[in-house]
Amino acid sequence: APTLSVSSAPSPSPTPVLAIAIIGAEDSEPFIEGAKEAAKDGPYTIEVIPGDISSRASFHPQGVAAVIVYLKKGQTLPNTDLPIYVFSTDGTSLPAGIAGLTYQPRGTEQAALEEALSYPPHLAPVRMIGLFSSTSSEAYTVWTSAVAKGQVFSKREYFADTSEVPLEEWMTDMFSRYFPGMLDAVYAENGALAVAAADKLASLGRDDLEVFSAGTDSNALRSLSPILICAVGTDDKAAGARCYAEAVKQLSGQEAQSDPLSPEIFWYSPK
Repeated sequence: APTLSVSSAPSPSPTPVLAIAIIGAEDSEPFIEGAKEAAKDGPYTIEVIPGDISSRASFHPQGVAAVIVYLKKGQTLPNTDLPIYVFSTDGTSLPAGIAGLTYQPRGTEQAALEEALSYPPHLAPVRMIGLFSSTSSEAYTVWTSAVAKGQVFSKREYFADTSEVPLEEWMTDMFSRYFPGMLDAVYAENGALAVAAADKLASLGRDDLEVFSAGTDSNALRSLSPILICAVGTDDKAAGARCYAEAVKQLSGQEAQSDPLSPEIFWYSPK
């Protein structure tokens, strides 16, 4: 009798898992981390697209279901036919029909300085070094007002836009002039300046003064320590998780929610 051969049915091809793309956030590891952690239990993976979003006139990647845009000052949204959710990091209003979170940074400078002034070991006038982007910044306006009121004793001031000396060299000189007990704190306009100051103090073995930051940029929250003790701004990790959740809503046919985000005060806490 003839022998019948039985062949197995071909295995079905796996259904590809679509991704939600993040663009513009390569400078914020916490934002990406927050979105990726949220995606662990979600239906879509995260794909981080590098590059400046301002150079992207159009955005139509393969295998992507939706786009999360980390929008910084002066940037414009890319043209895409995909669902889009935006995190506006500087308070810029979003176009009509675009959903997203809008961080409202107003008041961060005053809040950070007030925390420095009221920190328990400090007595007025608080002896401080101030680090600023320029003399026209809101942080410097707040600072000069506190100096005029006798709340701050300004020991030295650094302005990034006009200084002929690199910040690290400038700080090495300043901290060598002021021995332990001669300064109370450093007030920094943004996270980048705060992290630099804290790193310099740590390298010099100085733990006799604290750094207060009026920004959470440059991963300042991850750099909180007994030196960089306080930062005022936004929690990018939480924002990344929220943006992922809202993008998933869009893809499931629900309406994504848009909200303003107010500054928060973050303190170092030993783990």
